[in-house]
Amino acid sequence: MPMRYDKLFTMLEAKKMTMYTLRRDKVVGVATLEKMRKGEGHVDTRSLESLCEYLQCQPGDIMEYVPEK
Repeated sequence: MPMRYDKLFTMLEAKKMTMYTLRRDKVVGVATLEKMRKGEGHVDTRSLESLCEYLQCQPGDIMEYVPEK
């Protein structure tokens, strides 16, 4: 999948947050976080919007496009 979410997990680590924090605060669901972590499937724009609102960031701060070879 050409969308990578490594930036999200780096940001969470910098803010001393975990995937559990996002689930607990009902920002995004478990399935969405797993898709992001594994880089599989597509993530809904509503989920991205929720993450950006919660983390006070822009989409480019949590994801990047990496073309497939």
